[in-house]
Amino acid sequence: MPRLSLRRLAAAFAVAAPLVLGGFILGRARGDTGFRVFQAVFAIVGRDALDSLTTDSLYQNAARGVVAGLDDAYADLFSPEEYARFNRNQLRNRYGGIGLRITATNGWVTVWRVMDGGPAQAAGIERGDRIVAVDDSSARGWSTDRVSSNLTGTPGTPVRVTIERPHTGERRALALTRAVISLPAVSFTTMLDGGVGYIPLTSFSDRSARDVAEAVRTLQGQGAQSIVLDLRGNPGGSLDQAVSLTSIFLEAGQPVVRVLSRRDDDTLRAPGPPVVRAGTPVAVLIDGLSASASEIVAGALQDYDRALLVGTTSFGKGLVQGGYPLPDGWVLKLTTAHWYTPSGRLIQRTRGDSARADSLRPKFRSSNGRQILGGGGIVPDVVVRSDSLTPPELALGRLVSGRAQVLNDVLDGYVGELEPLAVPGYAFQPAWREELLRRLRTAGFAIPDSLAVQGAHYLERLLDGRLANYALTDAAAFQRTAPRDTQLQQAAERLRRARSQRELLTLAMAEHRN
Repeated sequence: MPRLSLRRLAAAFAVAAPLVLGGFILGRARGDTGFRVFQAVFAIVGRDALDSLTTDSLYQNAARGVVAGLDDAYADLFSPEEYARFNRNQLRNRYGGIGLRITATNGWVTVWRVMDGGPAQAAGIERGDRIVAVDDSSARGWSTDRVSSNLTGTPGTPVRVTIERPHTGERRALALTRAVISLPAVSFTTMLDGGVGYIPLTSFSDRSARDVAEAVRTLQGQGAQSIVLDLRGNPGGSLDQAVSLTSIFLEAGQPVVRVLSRRDDDTLRAPGPPVVRAGTPVAVLIDGLSASASEIVAGALQDYDRALLVGTTSFGKGLVQGGYPLPDGWVLKLTTAHWYTPSGRLIQRTRGDSARADSLRPKFRSSNGRQILGGGGIVPDVVVRSDSLTPPELALGRLVSGRAQVLNDVLDGYVGELEPLAVPGYAFQPAWREELLRRLRTAGFAIPDSLAVQGAHYLERLLDGRLANYALTDAAAFQRTAPRDTQLQQAAERLRRARSQRELLTLAMAEHRN
C-alpha cells in the first residue's frame, strides 16, 4: 500500500485540520442541518442511551461512519491493532513473531505448521500442539486472530506460551523471544513432465520478486524448458514487488503499469534485466481470485506477448490505496488512483463488467498485434474452467459448509489421527471417507444416505486435501492434486508442444480460430 512522503503528509494535515474545524464553525453560522443533527444525536446518545459508549468510542464510530459513507469499497479506518493485523495478514510484511501457522480445532487454537528457523521450532513446539495460554491469559475459546495478535509484536520482546500435547496431555510453559519472521512467497518449486517448471506465488510480500527470481534460476538450472507462474487465488499486495517481479520476464525500461490519480499520472517501468531466458515459453495461471498486484503482472506479460494466460478472468481490482497516518497510531486507507496495463486497459472491474460478455468487451492489441480484451479484470488467452462438482456434490458441500467451524473441528481432529498414515504417495482408503461421514453425522450434520453416496467423491477430496496439506510438505501435497488440476494440465500440455514463446502464442491463436 503506497504511503505519502512525510512532507506531503505534513502538508495534507496542515490543510485538512482547518477545513474540518472550519466546517463546524461554518455549520453553526449557517445553521447547517447536517452538523446540527450530528451534534444533537451525539449529545443525546452520550447522555441517555441505555447501551451508550464512551465519548472516545463515539468519536471513533463517527469517523468510521464517514469512511463507510464513501463510494469506495476499499476505504477503511484502522485502529493500531487492526493496522498491524492488516500488514501481517494482507501485505505479509516482516513482523515479530515466533514462527507458527495455526488453526482452530475443538475450541483450541492448534499448531498447523512450524516455520523453519523460528523461535517456536527452537523451543520444540510441534504440529498439533494446543496453545492453551499466552502470557498469563488462558487461550481457551480464543480465535486464531486473537492468538496471532497476542503472539506477534516487536522483534526482540518476550512472550510466554503454554502448549499441550493432545495425545499425552503434557503441558509445557515456554519463554520465547519474538524474532523477525519473513514468510516465503514461494513455498516450493517443482518440475512437471516435459521440462515444465512450476512456481506457485500465493501473495505479494516484501520478498516476492526475489523468491520468484530464485525459483526461476533453480528450475532453469534443473533443465526447465518452460515456466508456469501460478497466480490463482493470489489477492495481491505490494505494488513495488509487482513491478519488480515483471522484470524477471520483461526487458529493462518497459512500462509495466500506469498509475492515474487526481493529481498525478505516473508510469512504472521494469527495472530489469530479465531472469527468464529469452524465448522461453511462459504460461501464467489466473482465476477469479487473482487480484491487484497479480493482475498487474498478468496484464503486463499478456500485453507484451511474454506469457500465455490460462484460466478464468481475474478479480478486477485495479486501485491504489493510499495510507494516511492519523493521531495515536490510527491509519486511514483511501482509494487514490487507478491502474492501467501498458496497452491502456483499466484493470478495475466496474459495475456491469461481471455480466458483460467477452464479445462486448473493448478490444486492445498486444505489442505483436494480438487482440486482447479490456473491460475490467484480465481476460485469459485460453479460458479453462476449474473442475466442477456434480449437483449432488454441490448440495453436500453447501450442507456441510453451513457450519464451517464444526466442519473444521471434525476434519482437523480426524486428520490429526490419520497423520501417521499419510506418508508421501499414500493411498486414500475408502474406510476413511466412511469414518468422516460417521463423525459428521455425530457432530449433527443431517446427511441423507442418497446424498452421501452421490457426494462420496466430494467427501474424499475434502478429507484428502486437508490431510495432504496437514501431513505433507507443500510440494508433496501439490503432487497429489496436480493430476486433477485441469487448468494446470492444459497450460503444461501447451508448453510441452511449444519450442518458443512465439510458437506458444501462435498455437493458442490457431486453437481459438478453430
